[in-house]
Amino acid sequence: MRYVLMILLAGVLAAGCGDDGSDGAEGAEGAGGEEDPNANADTSMPGDPAAGEAIYTASCVACHGADGRGNGGVGGDFIGEPERLQQDNAVLLAKIADGITGNRVMPPHRDILSEQERKDALSYIRQQWGGGE
Repeated sequence: MRYVLMILLAGVLAAGCGDDGSDGAEGAEGAGGEEDPNANADTSMPGDPAAGEAIYTASCVACHGADGRGNGGVGGDFIGEPERLQQDNAVLLAKIADGITGNRVMPPHRDILSEQERKDALSYIRQQWGGGE
């Protein structure tokens, strides 16, 4: 059940690196009175941003860019699409681990980065480009 939930979350909310940039968030309430799915998101720092900088540089900068804006439409834009970083840590960590499919594709990093390295990279991203508490 947990595995299925992780796959569903990664697929349905694929915005960490790509797809159409839409995450369904439309403020406190969306169309039809639906609540913002990110209203109660855990956007804390799950790891060490200082350690995450080297991980980001080695594993993420080629697609997301040194400035977090994405390069040539390959990686997600953390600046122009700040809603990407308003998602819950569990959702974003699942995307990093399992990858993303859609209009933009991110390969899975589960076998490339340890769980702690993924947390550190996310913390660096949150520190640099917002979305963290």
